[in-house]
Amino acid sequence: TKMFKKTDLVEPVEKLLKQGEVMLKDNERVGRFHYVGLQDFTPEKGLYDVIWVQWVIGHLTDDDFVAFFTRCRRGLKPGGVICLKENVCKDGFVVDKDDSSVTRSDVYLQGLFKTAGMEMLAMTFQKDFPKELFAVRMFAVR
Repeated sequence: TKMFKKTDLVEPVEKLLKQGEVMLKDNERVGRFHYVGLQDFTPEKGLYDVIWVQWVIGHLTDDDFVAFFTRCRRGLKPGGVICLKENVCKDGFVVDKDDSSVTRSDVYLQGLFKTAGMEMLAMTFQKDFPKELFAVRMFAVR
């Protein structure tokens, strides 16, 4: 929240959202708390300069991913940007049956962005990340 005047939080787990509300109640830079999963979250049209999505899209199906980013694009102010920080695999996708998540390759993610009508502005890798873990890629789209 150091970079922005207000930051909203989207969280599908009620206990975590309530904990966030308590911990952040006196922080004037915290805006709204949305108790909803990303597959159902619809940002208010033209409200956000930046929508930051980090380490959560692995729980969305491809269709939900495309629908979410399409809705987020409508939630941006003119010139706004969506930033995604996510683990990526080398090729295709990897399903984790223990936590029901999917890790997609950066090429796969770029295809989903294209399907959602997103324009790729920038992408880069997280530096100095442990080699035994999935790489982390950051994307800026609109």
